[in-house]
Amino acid sequence: MGNFKYAAAALVGFLASANAASNDEWAMRSIYQVITDRFARSGDSDAACNITKYCGGSWAGLVDKLDYIQGMGFTAVQISPVNKNLEQDTIDGEAFHGYWPQDLYALNEHFGSADDLKSLVSALHKRDMYLLVDVVANEMAYDIGDANMTSSTKIDYSVFTPFNTSADYDPFCTISDWNNATQYTTCWLGTEGVATPRIKTTDSGIKSTLDSWINNLVSTYSIDGIRLDGAKQIEFGFFKDFIQSAGVYTMAEVDDNDANLTCSYQSYTGGLENYPLYYTILEAFTAGNMPSLVSMVQTMRTACSSPQYLSVFIENQDNERFASIDPDMALAKNALAFTILSDGIPKMYYGQEQHLTGAYSPYNRQEIWSTNYNTSTPLYQLTATLNKLRNYAITLDDNYVTNASTLLYTDNSTYVTRKGPDGVQIISVLSNQGTAGGAYKLIVDGVADAGTSLTEVTGCTTVTAGTNGSITVDMDKGQPRVFFPTFQMKGSGLCGYSSGKSSATSTGSGGASSTPSTTGSAATASSTNMARGMQVPSWMGLVALGVAVLM
Repeated sequence: MGNFKYAAAALVGFLASANAASNDEWAMRSIYQVITDRFARSGDSDAACNITKYCGGSWAGLVDKLDYIQGMGFTAVQISPVNKNLEQDTIDGEAFHGYWPQDLYALNEHFGSADDLKSLVSALHKRDMYLLVDVVANEMAYDIGDANMTSSTKIDYSVFTPFNTSADYDPFCTISDWNNATQYTTCWLGTEGVATPRIKTTDSGIKSTLDSWINNLVSTYSIDGIRLDGAKQIEFGFFKDFIQSAGVYTMAEVDDNDANLTCSYQSYTGGLENYPLYYTILEAFTAGNMPSLVSMVQTMRTACSSPQYLSVFIENQDNERFASIDPDMALAKNALAFTILSDGIPKMYYGQEQHLTGAYSPYNRQEIWSTNYNTSTPLYQLTATLNKLRNYAITLDDNYVTNASTLLYTDNSTYVTRKGPDGVQIISVLSNQGTAGGAYKLIVDGVADAGTSLTEVTGCTTVTAGTNGSITVDMDKGQPRVFFPTFQMKGSGLCGYSSGKSSATSTGSGGASSTPSTTGSAATASSTNMARGMQVPSWMGLVALGVAVLM
């Protein structure tokens, strides 16, 4: 009978991996990140939220607001960690964010039940949307009161599951040098108020337990991808088996501005958060340093093997919101446009579309329901337009994703790129002048073949490419401009054109006309649904039946 149990486990593992979305499928997605507790409550409650306490957001509430997210064109949702956290009200507040785990085998009941989480996944999949779950795999959390952690501080390890003895953790030490890999992969990150004992992930038994845990979490809830929190603080030897056990796309958090260091993790994790680019996006659009962005795009392209698997963002749960750095709406629009239209997976942090302010944690983790989920804000509307355009370009030609953007023009205040094969190219004209920027005309070469009409999708005007493929762009008040071939607009759902697959043909890089690809972000539905509803060979059905009977 034991052999049949192993056969059953192998069969479940095979089916899970067969149904999993690949890295390439994730590259066609765009992600909306939420902190579950702060995004949507079940019911209509709009009571005020204490910024350091649980506020009542839940998985069921999130289901009720999927129209709001999908209305911006997002095709995936990232939620905060789902596991049971410490329950104390610490000097830093409660564990509403999910990053203070104590029991890996239990869900955080503040967010709902197992059925609620499964219902969320089901609701997303019915919309052909993916779920990315944030995962903490290298530390637990313990309330030490209003005190600093020392080597003599008492930790009751018995409260943790499954690692409940001190031998399961690295000895306490603090991280004083973030250039010292030994320190930041073995020492404890949390040392004040909430201590975070560092799980001994180099131990083979512990490692095996974590591998089984992530496999069970992913398979039980049909999770499409994971974000690995604090990946920089984990030894390289941990990743391979853990990610293989997960069997899904993994986006690792390596918070560092060194491109080579960050990209060194990609050979283990595939996906990453593009932190080096994040820092230079901020420099370009809030400090006027456009050359740094130009340089870092090229550096990341050289350092990383597959930039299309990296998420591009300007806000998240750990960093100051963009509007707190600079409230200028034009700058926010341009930075947002860069994240959606550059190389990589666009990722937006909840509330960014509402232009929320908020400095560092917890003030960048406020509730969003006080905005009434306003779909008329400038950033919501721009996000919807640009995501829709990107999704549509991918449905026409999925080579859009791997086609590296080409720099057409740059100066100290301007960044102009072309991304996508001929016929589906998106031209982004971005500025860091802000709303005080004056009106002027910018000539850009190499946009399209001479005589090609292009539609500017944010204002729905048209221009025609002249000699050298040049267009004249009317710039004013620092607003971004985004162009797309007019003959492909039918089917885009933009500027008064109908939605759905265009009847026009796309043009490949060789200039030949071809039928639009049936794969892509919106069209990934066909491939993804085919995978989820795949025909299982008859011999596998017999094995499964035999296992069910004999176990």
